[in-house]
Amino acid sequence: MNWRHFPAYLHERFPLVNMALFAILFLTVLAVAQATQPAKPAAFGPQEAVGILATISFFFRLRVFDEIKDYASDQEHFPHRVLQSGRVSLGQLKRVAWAGLVLEAAWSAWMSWGTLLAWVLVVSYSLLMRYEFFVRDWLRARLVLYAFTHLLIMPLIIGWVWSAYAAQPLLSVPLLLLALLSLLGGLSFEIARKIKTPEAERTGVDSYSRSLGYVGAIVAVLVVLLAGVLVQGYLLNLLATRLWPFALMGVLYVVTVGAYLGSLAKPRTKTLKLAELLVSLFMLTSYVSIIVEIAGRLW
Repeated sequence: MNWRHFPAYLHERFPLVNMALFAILFLTVLAVAQATQPAKPAAFGPQEAVGILATISFFFRLRVFDEIKDYASDQEHFPHRVLQSGRVSLGQLKRVAWAGLVLEAAWSAWMSWGTLLAWVLVVSYSLLMRYEFFVRDWLRARLVLYAFTHLLIMPLIIGWVWSAYAAQPLLSVPLLLLALLSLLGGLSFEIARKIKTPEAERTGVDSYSRSLGYVGAIVAVLVVLLAGVLVQGYLLNLLATRLWPFALMGVLYVVTVGAYLGSLAKPRTKTLKLAELLVSLFMLTSYVSIIVEIAGRLW
């Protein structure tokens, strides 16, 4: 089997920036657990390095599941993609995904039996996602519900990593805030990336601007993002951080609102792409600011 096009696939569908974000997600959970209810002294070693790889592996498998579910549709609408053009095969992607499954199981067992149990739970939910909860047509006709049921994987992944580093009781306010932050961040980005101008809408390609209306989709992403700002503020206050993360979140939100107001006044794909970038930047900075604040105290 020829693997020389696999890097091209990663660049197109699972780029390094995505891997970096998933590594940052792991480090955020690690930092908050060690700052609020550490199960062991703060450190970064081989277990943490493998944990980052395991987290990236899990998200890669979710990408492969999406490729399997959407293969026929993508073949019609995006025939130029690396997978659809035959430069890599679904079989290759599945082999990489299942190899990662072994890595995740090994890391989870290395950390604790509780972590292994949490991993089994999150894998089980991901398999339900893979088969679209066995109500594919019904769920796909309800785009917002579809997104919500699939984004629930985020709090479960947070809980999996949390179980490796937090002392009992595992179910605590910091965990709930992290879980909610991940859910709101994921939902805001999911909506943002599927808002299209009326001219850019394509038959057979789902979008929130079609499901909710152009104005409705923009209002939805701003409301969800505002909820994320409030949760982030609550968590930062709980962690007793300095003022700069609060200010950064506020400025980012105001700039994002400005970008979307501009796209309402004059719908343009370029403006929507800028707004989408700002939403993703909010997700990134919300995690990084937590890591930076805690790292100075612990590591």
